[in-house]
Amino acid sequence: MLYEMMAEKMPEWMIYTIGGSCGFLITLLLMWKPFGFLPRDGGKRVETPDGKIVVINENSNGKVTGIGLVFVIVFLLISVLFLPLNTEFLIYIGLMFLMMLTGYLDDAAAAPWGELVKGVLDLVLSVGAAITFVSFNSTDVILFGNTIHMPVWLYAVLGVILVWVSINVTNCSDGVDGLCGSVSIVTMVAYFLLFRTEMPNFAWMGILMSAVLAGYLVFNWNPSKVLMGDAGSRTIGFLLALLAMQSGHPFIFLLMSLVFIFDGGMGLIKVSLIRFLKIKAFPNVIFPFHDHMRKNMGVPIRLIPVIFAMVQIVCCAIAAIII
Repeated sequence: MLYEMMAEKMPEWMIYTIGGSCGFLITLLLMWKPFGFLPRDGGKRVETPDGKIVVINENSNGKVTGIGLVFVIVFLLISVLFLPLNTEFLIYIGLMFLMMLTGYLDDAAAAPWGELVKGVLDLVLSVGAAITFVSFNSTDVILFGNTIHMPVWLYAVLGVILVWVSINVTNCSDGVDGLCGSVSIVTMVAYFLLFRTEMPNFAWMGILMSAVLAGYLVFNWNPSKVLMGDAGSRTIGFLLALLAMQSGHPFIFLLMSLVFIFDGGMGLIKVSLIRFLKIKAFPNVIFPFHDHMRKNMGVPIRLIPVIFAMVQIVCCAIAAIII
């Protein structure tokens, strides 16, 4: 592929820089005038645990959504062209394409897919990711400086949980202009800085995604013109889980994605407690927490991604101290 041809004439960092620059510029150009076939956001309608239908993200009504279809395809293409390829890498590329595609089909559907359908699809792709990882990599994990050998079956089970959780908490956090993209860039750059020796190809893969997201953020910063939708957020969540596993420090995900876990994950926990245990936890707090900040605390939308990104920088700095 292109990588092998360029590797004969220039150093790797230059190849990756060219790839990231291409990803940024191509995404920027494609965001300038979104494709007409992309769906429009109608304000997301969700069913609360007590059976009521409410509309969230009402401020995004009418905006082009599902734009993740565009920038994820750009990301996948530049990854194939500018990164060294092997069987494991190509399997992950295929899984991310399927993740993007299922998210886009949900974005474009006349009626949103039910939680069960999306949950099963997420589970299938999570299983695929976990099985691929244990088939090509050691299941030794590093925790507080100690190497722990984990049985393959146990790693596979925990890997499925990690990928599934990462997909869903990242997806739930995509509700305010600029939030998901900016926090994701912080996290992926941190993975690169901390683990580029342990996983050079995947660390650079995170940088390529960051470059693409930077092009997207030009048009997603408040007031946004485009929204990534499930096609983008679900794929980003998949990649974040993949980076955690490839780093050899999978439990560091708890810090490296803490903002997503708190913002999106607490909402999942709250709904689960109400629905299955009839426990009304945090009755005065809206989750995702970015909605609480916007509606109940009066924080300007432009400031929310900045605050969340700063918090994530602190979390990544703590992670750097711990490893």
